[in-house]
Amino acid sequence: MYRLRSPPQTYYLLQYGVFSTPERALQAKEELLKAGIAAGGDTEDQNRVYAGISPDREQAKLLSNQLKTQGVELYVRELQLPGFEKAAYGGDGEKLTIFFQLSSTLVGKLSGLSSSLLEAGGSGKANATEMKELNDLHQQWTQNIAALPSGLPKEAAASASTLEKAMNSAVSALGEYNKNTAKEHIWEIQSSMMEYVLHEKEFIQFIKQ
Repeated sequence: MYRLRSPPQTYYLLQYGVFSTPERALQAKEELLKAGIAAGGDTEDQNRVYAGISPDREQAKLLSNQLKTQGVELYVRELQLPGFEKAAYGGDGEKLTIFFQLSSTLVGKLSGLSSSLLEAGGSGKANATEMKELNDLHQQWTQNIAALPSGLPKEAAASASTLEKAMNSAVSALGEYNKNTAKEHIWEIQSSMMEYVLHEKEFIQFIKQ
């Protein structure tokens, strides 16, 4: 067991709906994807479907209002990743602390930036300073998460692999967007960040003591 201080983190998801069956939820995700919008599912409630994410409530509302003009009704739902002070971890505890700090920073920047770009209609770009900062953070994060699995419980190690894929996908999508400003890449960032945050919640549950 390792003692650390990981404060709670709050994000705002654009909820598309809570459906009667997993099959209906899957159909709803397909509807969003056909409309060229992100689609995410809750790891705990398989019938709940999301279409976007932001670290800021007002920004989430603006994005929701923008999508409403396209005929997509969304509800802003607050999601809080729980804070904790004890973790089931057998490795270097400092690396786990740094992991949560880097994750919080990267998710905030990527979800916030992608939301801003969508609000601008997909006409802007991340500037050189933003890209350098994000790439540097991502490099630190990649090195950090690679060192975690040996000290994690089995379920948490599997969850960490999912987190790594989601984060890498988001950073890659941002790079692609900066090359050709295709809106689909911004939605890919949104999808990846939704997946990341929902699986980070699961990851915390696996290690929280």
